[in-house]
Amino acid sequence: MDIIKQSAETAERKAELRKQLRSMRRALDISEVEAASRSVCAKLASLGEFREAGLILAYMAAKNELDVSYAVSAALELGKRVAFPLCIEDGGLRLLVPNDPSAFTVGSYGILEPDPLRSSEVLPDELELVIVPAVAFSPELQRLGQGGGYYDRLLERTNAFTVGVGYDFQLVSDIPIEKHDAPLDCVILPSHTLVRLR
Repeated sequence: MDIIKQSAETAERKAELRKQLRSMRRALDISEVEAASRSVCAKLASLGEFREAGLILAYMAAKNELDVSYAVSAALELGKRVAFPLCIEDGGLRLLVPNDPSAFTVGSYGILEPDPLRSSEVLPDELELVIVPAVAFSPELQRLGQGGGYYDRLLERTNAFTVGVGYDFQLVSDIPIEKHDAPLDCVILPSHTLVRLR
């Protein structure tokens, strides 16, 4: 098959899958989001890799994404440092550890982001565990992201243990994969925990 045509078909399949799963995510009510988030975060906090990690990258949930704040609270209680991403103009992410819980501002996507003036910056190779949001996951631990490529570029630059988190319906049998797509080390959903042998 022609490479350009194949690439266009892959992009189309990804767009359709994103549309379908985002619609399902938006339909969740608050109690469903909270129950799933608590379940996933409890499993995440019990991982040996989580307990051993000194520096973790988390994210601020938006638009009914799974809320990882429970895992963040657990990490902080254990004395860990927790960084959050800040989107920058070149399509990259700055990784910032807020000085206190109020050190966030509303970013360009309407998502809370750490204020650089009240945070400490860390580098990708310092991360020990990355909590990765996604639109979908496959049984082979591939992920379908939001489409901006932010995490694809970040994950190329770190050897951290990578954990995808989401809802049960986000586990799908077939995700369109491209050459640069690397599988995660672990995916945690309310009813499933998938781990890849490293």
